[in-house]
Amino acid sequence: MQGGMPVNEVVASRHSSRTFNPAREVPDSVLGQILWMSVGVNRAKADHDMGGNPADRCNPTAINRQEVTAYVFDRDGVWEYMPRTHSLALRAEGDHRALMAGTAEFSQDFVLDAPASILLVTDASRFEGDRAMACALLDAGIANQNLNLACASLGVATVPRATMDAAGISALLGLSPMQIPALNNPVGYE
Repeated sequence: MQGGMPVNEVVASRHSSRTFNPAREVPDSVLGQILWMSVGVNRAKADHDMGGNPADRCNPTAINRQEVTAYVFDRDGVWEYMPRTHSLALRAEGDHRALMAGTAEFSQDFVLDAPASILLVTDASRFEGDRAMACALLDAGIANQNLNLACASLGVATVPRATMDAAGISALLGLSPMQIPALNNPVGYE
């Protein structure tokens, strides 16, 4: 919870990068900071939860639904970020980063140069009414902004993206129709 640069400097230095050095890994400690700043628990008394997800997180959400989940795609597998324990849980073995690059119809292959991509999935089923989808997607956008600012603060290259193989990701992770792969960010160093 400590370190980094002042927020005005972070905002001033935030930019999108589509160039990654595939040989330079992001250290686990840095990846952990990015995930924590995006969707981690930031208060010591996060003992209540919203539908199985801890409340009191870095990313505010509508009606405190805490419906945004982060996944890390790297060469070895797909990992779900567990905010309560600040750990990763393996969800699929193997390199599935091509799903982050796009589909056969449209792909951005620069994503494959990044050692990892972080996917934000939002669960619209946690809301009721005609604003459910809007709330869920806005909350994913808030978590994504946190992620981008975290990368700027830590000197990590990234770019926010909506391009991905959402159907392939949903099948791989066993997502319900209301769990939407919303945004993804390749992360690495230039």
